[in-house]
Amino acid sequence: MRYSLRIFTAAFALLLFTLPVSAQGSLPADLVRGLIHPAEEGIEAAEQNKPELMRAEYDEIHTLWESFEDQVREADPQGYVELETALDRVKDAVNAQPIDPAAVKVAYEQLRHEADEVAGRLGSAAAPAAPVEVSLPDALKVLDAAYAAIERGDTSTSAAQIDTFIRAWPGIEGAVATKSQDAYGAIESEMGRARAALKTQPPNLETAKTAVERMREELAPFGAAQSYTAFDAAAIILREGLEALLVIVALLAFLRKSGNADKRGWIWAGGALGVLASIATAFVLQAIFSSVSASVNREMIEGITGLIAAGLLFYVSYWLHSKASLGAWKQYIDQRTTQALARGSMVGLALLALLAVFREGAETAVFYLGMAPAIALRDLLLGMGFGVAVLIVVAVLMLVVGVKLPLRPFFRIAGLLVYYLGFKFVGTGLHALQVAGAIPSTPIPGLDSNPVFEFFGIYPTWQTLLPQVALLLGALLAWLYLRAQDQKARATEMVAAA
Repeated sequence: MRYSLRIFTAAFALLLFTLPVSAQGSLPADLVRGLIHPAEEGIEAAEQNKPELMRAEYDEIHTLWESFEDQVREADPQGYVELETALDRVKDAVNAQPIDPAAVKVAYEQLRHEADEVAGRLGSAAAPAAPVEVSLPDALKVLDAAYAAIERGDTSTSAAQIDTFIRAWPGIEGAVATKSQDAYGAIESEMGRARAALKTQPPNLETAKTAVERMREELAPFGAAQSYTAFDAAAIILREGLEALLVIVALLAFLRKSGNADKRGWIWAGGALGVLASIATAFVLQAIFSSVSASVNREMIEGITGLIAAGLLFYVSYWLHSKASLGAWKQYIDQRTTQALARGSMVGLALLALLAVFREGAETAVFYLGMAPAIALRDLLLGMGFGVAVLIVVAVLMLVVGVKLPLRPFFRIAGLLVYYLGFKFVGTGLHALQVAGAIPSTPIPGLDSNPVFEFFGIYPTWQTLLPQVALLLGALLAWLYLRAQDQKARATEMVAAA
């Protein structure tokens, strides 16, 4: 009979939950009051030391709560957290081994008290505190303020900040839950623990501080916008496209100077095949990316792809600097073209053009795959469209008009551009791994996100910033080394000329 009554109660609650809003009246308050009776039965079961009945009452309450918790969350976010916290305490108490009837009774009493308080708030003429609309970075600042208040021993301010965060949570929880269920669950649990610790008499500041600190750590990876701009999208295709164009122009010029202008068709054929191969590679990589993402945390894939792209970019940046002198570039092109002509194989010449274009195209595909999940489609298309338009203009100027691209400034500027992109890929790649939970996230006190940081892919955590600082130091050392090599080469040329 007792279990039949439970089933009927749960079914009745579910039926009420499906009624039109107009017929529900003060339904959230009524349903919350419906938790009071099973909570009292839980108290009675604890007093009689009946473990199975204690657990059965929790199962009944949990079933009822799941049927209307979203309504309470929307109407009173603060009350939702209070009830969730009380329910968690009951769950821990009834599942303890061995079970402690006294602890179970206290937990059920706390649930009864919270249910009565929340129901009264929901049913009163004065509406509960409305949800607060804030962004993820702003929510993180609220937690920072709560943490600072706790350290000062300011209980009232810290409690107010926690309440603000609780009211803001419904507006941001979706963004967290879709990225990491673990982080979502931890934040929900800790904000209830923090509020409960601040409500006790006297307040338990140490417990509240630990809870807020955990919330900050879990929310930090989501607190900064992870996005690339149209400028980044344009920079990639411009950099890669200009290098491929430069190789084609240099190959054509060498054939003309060596009296093999009639073999230009092989260069064009190889370049066209390189473009087709690059497009095919992009589709293959996208298919692999989508397939892997279906079974693996997407942020994990984004992070790994971003770091691979960063590695390629740094290699390209070093290569560009090493070819920055006109002599080095001519030697690079002449050596490979001469070898192809010496073998008498025009296929080899076409293959040289194909590989030159394919290398840039494949790199472009990898870079865009690493960028695509963190850039608006409009910005991606705008950047790519602008980059292609500029490439067409430059191609006409170089191939038709005969304008020569100044190599030294081109390689220097392109190298810096590539390094900027690589620097940003490292930051966003590590940030994605933080969101995936693969690496920890420790906020840097006093360092907040801002538009300048976002432009360079800098996030306010030690795990992302320290590798980027190391990259800056590495770039400085590489620049000093290449500068010394350049000066040495010039000195050798002057001695030879003398």
